[in-house]
Amino acid sequence: MKSQARAAVMLFAIYAGATNAADSIRDDIEPLDEIVVADSQDHADLSVGRQFAIDAAMLLKDIPGANVNQNGALTGIAQYRGMYGDRVAITIDHHTVVSGGPNAMDAPLSYVSPMITELIVVDRGIASVSSAPESIGGHVTATLNRGQFGDQDFGISGFAGSRYSSNGDVTTSAGRITVSDSTHRFSLLAELDNGNDFTTPSGTIRPSQLNRDRYDLSYALTNGESHLVLFAGRLDTADSGTPALAMDIRRIDTDLFGGHFLHRISPRVSIEGRGSLNNVEHEMDNFTLREAPPAAMQRLNSATGKGRSFMLAGKFENEKSIVRVGVDGIFAKHNSTISNPNNAVFEIQNFSDVRRDVISAFAEWTIDGESSGLELGVRSRRTRVDAGNVSSAGIPMPAASMLQTAFNDADRSRTIDDYDVVAKYRYQSRDTVEWQLGVARKSRAPSYQELYLWLPLQAAGGLADGQTYVGDVNLQSEYANEFSLGFAFSGQRLSLSPQVFLKSVDGYIQGVPSLNAAANMMSVMMSGKPALQFANTDARLWGADIGWDYALTEQLVLDGTVSYVRGERRDISDDLYRLAPANANVGITYRRAAWEVGAKISAYARQDKVSLTNDESETPGYAIVGTQIAWQASDALRLEARVDNLFDRHYADHLAGVNRAMGSEIDIGERLPGAERSLMIGAILTF
Repeated sequence: MKSQARAAVMLFAIYAGATNAADSIRDDIEPLDEIVVADSQDHADLSVGRQFAIDAAMLLKDIPGANVNQNGALTGIAQYRGMYGDRVAITIDHHTVVSGGPNAMDAPLSYVSPMITELIVVDRGIASVSSAPESIGGHVTATLNRGQFGDQDFGISGFAGSRYSSNGDVTTSAGRITVSDSTHRFSLLAELDNGNDFTTPSGTIRPSQLNRDRYDLSYALTNGESHLVLFAGRLDTADSGTPALAMDIRRIDTDLFGGHFLHRISPRVSIEGRGSLNNVEHEMDNFTLREAPPAAMQRLNSATGKGRSFMLAGKFENEKSIVRVGVDGIFAKHNSTISNPNNAVFEIQNFSDVRRDVISAFAEWTIDGESSGLELGVRSRRTRVDAGNVSSAGIPMPAASMLQTAFNDADRSRTIDDYDVVAKYRYQSRDTVEWQLGVARKSRAPSYQELYLWLPLQAAGGLADGQTYVGDVNLQSEYANEFSLGFAFSGQRLSLSPQVFLKSVDGYIQGVPSLNAAANMMSVMMSGKPALQFANTDARLWGADIGWDYALTEQLVLDGTVSYVRGERRDISDDLYRLAPANANVGITYRRAAWEVGAKISAYARQDKVSLTNDESETPGYAIVGTQIAWQASDALRLEARVDNLFDRHYADHLAGVNRAMGSEIDIGERLPGAERSLMIGAILTF
């Protein structure tokens, strides 16, 4: 099936070239976007299509305040100002994707393959209440590149491209074909990513291979007053390594369906709605891709996830203000069973019929004046959670039976009511400077792993700290009081947008030493140390970030970002786990005629503010250099090349996990190092 799909993509590329040779390039069809970060007070937009990347989450490193926790080649977990995982709301075309893996192997941004993705947008500072139901840690949305509407008559447009990386022999084939006129648009997207194990100056990381196919078929309709989009998508991920986790991906099969409509009832009143669903089937094991443990310790985890979401909102506007009110919901169901292929009796139901349903209503009022503006928003949210009975068949340990009985006897059904309040004010002090102040009270109900992980395991949402965790059905929500202040300056040559922030979190959910004797007994037998239990603690995060660019000449531009975040517990003396150290990017780009040449330095400081609770190790600072060149050979053909880690430096990103896989050339427990010098080449044909 996969070989047939790859053949179809290659035929599509040949068809694109033939079409381009026969017809002239239409002026009204936009080419793929340039690699540009458009930074402002409100958001940072990153054009994605021409980036050399496999995991779209890695592109967050180019956005002020953002970064990524990485446990494998396709498992990037978004981090923003020190918060990550479920705390950061991720949407794809403003639709929520419910992951299927209890360890975030299919983190939401793994569903957007970079070459067929148009844009990633990060809300800078405090996310508006209308952006997502839960956004205590910020909001990121990705937009697929489904093409544009055309002229009165139907026409064909699109692109076909291919890239190759010397490190791991990674190949990417991608394309889009769009048939459209001024009213209708049909689009088909496909991207196939494949690669072998990656090499580093310290040796080869095994397993780190990747295999992912992503497809999207959509129809859009517009008639001036109404706009409609319907889509169906598919993600097939197979045999991909996650060396920082206890298991590797065998398969992730996900079907995605959804739609969005916008209708203008009158010049001042419009209504908007969207709905989506996704079904995930996920298998992982610890013996196929990595060196297998003894037969008695081999594990296969079969997990499923089902997600349903909707949003309905009305917008009322006049010359100076907009009022938006709406309701939305996200309904998720999870199951996960661990077995041993060598022992038919062994079976653990670690998540059984878990449900997490979120229903909320919001109202937002935006006022825009000549030199100032105000946004006020409020959201009321109800989260309902529940879980079925679990079992530990085949584990001949009294401790396992005690934990099973305690969980099954507990009241697992909960209703949690929360609310968010956001206020943002902007002031234009002069033509080139705009100030912005934001304050908010944000909240998040516990995740299903934090509530219902009844047996000490490492299925902790991708924390990847090597600890075993147990949940707590009585966990309370997190509440964050947040402050953000910044300004944006835009001059003839220089633009910059610094912000400072402070976030005080009550009820911050963090693993603490477990007092459960049965859980600790099992954890010591499995990992050699007691378990951590998710608990409500208190935390504080603060820092600053800035995006900037400076035009030396019309052809030569400097740009960059600087980000700093500090996080610590308020209830005890400890630092928060897995926070990015202070970092900066500085790039220089020269553009002239059909050529574009650039270089970038990425520098990270030493991270010595680490979590003792999570047994986190310090990491030294480093700086690496990359270069890139592109040639627009014709209106249709672009050729490109890039070198990463130009000086072949050994380094380890603090947000990379530590190696857990036997058989790798990287020692167990060692931080996974960055890739060695890597050469990438590519070609993109538009038509």
